Amino acid sequence: MKLVVDFIFVTGIVLNIVALIGLLRLKQKKLPQYILIVFWLVILNVLIFFYAHLHELKTLKFITNFFQDGARFLTPPLIFLYLKSIFSNKPDLLKKNFIHFVPFLIYFTFYTVPNSFDFQYAIFIDGHTRALIKDVYGIVYFSISIKLFYVLSKTMKQNYSTIKEKDFLWVEKFLICFLLVRIVAFVLNTSEILFGYDVSWDAYITISFMTVAMAYLAYYGITQSEIFLPDFLIQDHTTKNSELENKTSYLKDDEKGELRQKFNKCMKEEKLYLSPDLNLRMLANRMEVSERKLSAFFGEVLNSSFYDSINSFRVEEAKTMLKSNVVESHSITGIGLSCGFSSKSSFYRIFKNKTEMSPSAYRTLALKESHRTE
Repeated sequence: MKLVVDFIFVTGIVLNIVALIGLLRLKQKKLPQYILIVFWLVILNVLIFFYAHLHELKTLKFITNFFQDGARFLTPPLIFLYLKSIFSNKPDLLKKNFIHFVPFLIYFTFYTVPNSFDFQYAIFIDGHTRALIKDVYGIVYFSISIKLFYVLSKTMKQNYSTIKEKDFLWVEKFLICFLLVRIVAFVLNTSEILFGYDVSWDAYITISFMTVAMAYLAYYGITQSEIFLPDFLIQDHTTKNSELENKTSYLKDDEKGELRQKFNKCMKEEKLYLSPDLNLRMLANRMEVSERKLSAFFGEVLNSSFYDSINSFRVEEAKTMLKSNVVESHSITGIGLSCGFSSKSSFYRIFKNKTEMSPSAYRTLALKESHRTE
């Protein structure tokens, strides 16, 4: 058993170091990257602590305990602020959100430090209850972060026609993975309190789940250093959109008609949607209007987001091609990519969402209908 746990710890430490190298090697670092660097350093400290505990390395255990003991009060706020920093370029973000770190500072000052030096007054809550409080704290924070992610992801659809998984959706997986880790720890601690047994390996089980989560995240992000800071997210679009939402009508009637005409030309004649990198700014420049007006056009005239509107054209283009003889010389995935979708997964997901069937199923149905008419 010890060898298995030892292997898990070493794997976790290696994955953590790879993640840190991926972050540190980037030449231009911004606030989201620095927050994530601190996060991975805290996780690395936790892994080293339990490795030292497993091998009875007292000095190393003593040193790493200072940040390991309160890590569950520190990592959830870090991720919460990391998420906020991705969607905001405000320089005073940390200052305004410093309150999120108060629980960690209180715990560190009045429990971790005195308890590390055997001050008896520091032991005022038993270990299981203390761990349970930390787990609940983490579950609440990660749940709030996931909710914030979904709110902010709606904002992204106002500005980008393609949201690539390596750039954006990996954040969702990141949050869910660490939420599951905290839930596992909560279940273990609750079981020990309710049933009155003491399992010395429970912490190792939690760390094992965390390592598995890190390995899963490695598939989506560690090998792609750019995902640690999706540059396309850090733009001040959220302010523009919130301003538009507070107005009953931003566009005049004559502007609506003019914008519709320009938009139809760009879509139906020029087929700009065929470009997978098309975004609000590019389309606004082509239509010779401001981004604010174009964003208002989608909300007030089309009652849709930029993301959904552009992908609707892509789906219609794909439907036309799937009904034609083009499919004989192109794969279904190739058709999706030629219609402006950035990947097979996004093509299948969006196509099925709008037609309630997969592209291959749609192709099969189209073939059956063509045979009937012959």
